[in-house]
Amino acid sequence: MNLQDIGFVPHNDMTNDDASIVTRHDRLMKWRKYGDATIFLNAAGYKKGFRASLFNYIQARMQMLELYFLNEYLAHEDEFFSFSEPTAQQMEGKLFWIQLYE
Repeated sequence: MNLQDIGFVPHNDMTNDDASIVTRHDRLMKWRKYGDATIFLNAAGYKKGFRASLFNYIQARMQMLELYFLNEYLAHEDEFFSFSEPTAQQMEGKLFWIQLYE
C-alpha cells in the first residue's frame, strides 16, 4: 500500500469507452469473483474508483488508532490492549493483557 493506491477518480466522469469495462466488472462482482474483478480492472488499466486495498488500509489505520486510544487513555497502568499476544518488551510493567477481537 502506498500513496498512489489512495487516488480516487469519481465514476461520474465515465466515458463511453469505460462502459464495457464497468459492465464486465459489475458482472464479476455480482458473481462474487472479487479477485477476478480486481485483476480485470488492473489488466484493463482502469484507474477510477476504489480498490479493496484502500479499504484494507483504512481498516488497519483505524485499528492502530483504536489501540493507541485504548492504551493511552483508557488502560490502567498495569493493562495492555492488543489484537495479538504482546512481546515481553510491550508487557514490561504491565500485569494484564486484554486481547481485542478483530
